[in-house]
Amino acid sequence: MYVETDFLLALAKPDDWLQDSARKALEEHDDIHTSINAYTELLLYTYDSEADEYTIDVERALTNLVERVPVQPAVHEEAVLVAAVLASEDDFTPFDAIHAGITIATGESILSSEQDYDKIDVDRLPLEPHD
Repeated sequence: MYVETDFLLALAKPDDWLQDSARKALEEHDDIHTSINAYTELLLYTYDSEADEYTIDVERALTNLVERVPVQPAVHEEAVLVAAVLASEDDFTPFDAIHAGITIATGESILSSEQDYDKIDVDRLPLEPHD
């Protein structure tokens, strides 16, 4: 059974009006899963762009959630787990964390002007002009 972001939020937040329903669904259904899109939306929801930080412990929360609500396909699950670490430890914004996570999980290079990728083990091909 596919679930979306409100399900993840219900489990991630300390108190949510859907929390009991989400927990009950986890007990009743053994095929619950989601996509990288739902986790990306969760990252966006928990990111305070003015403070340039996350409002929850992203690494812990996503690691725990992925165990309960896996991501399909599996390579995207690995990307989400990598993104959680990058968001937490390297201060990556939600989208940059996901892009880097996909790049690392798939072993691809990334063509981008985002220089934050240079801080991590990613082969970035500069999109910016070379002078």
